[in-house]
Amino acid sequence: MRCPRCGADNPEGKILCRACGARLRPSAAGGGQAALPARESDAELRRRVSYDLTRIVWVMGVVVAVGLGLGLMLR
Repeated sequence: MRCPRCGADNPEGKILCRACGARLRPSAAGGGQAALPARESDAELRRRVSYDLTRIVWVMGVVVAVGLGLGLMLR
């Protein structure tokens, strides 16, 4: 998929250009290209991002807890 702003090649399915950060998919309100099928709605994307961020926070919490535990054990 080519970026409309900078022309960089991006893998299929990307949302933002990895070179310049421009949005690759047309927004629902923008009326962009009707030929491209909508892969996921904004609500689905928000739900997935929220789930991913929750997982990241949990993993960071576990890493910090294990680090503190090991630090106290090795004291």
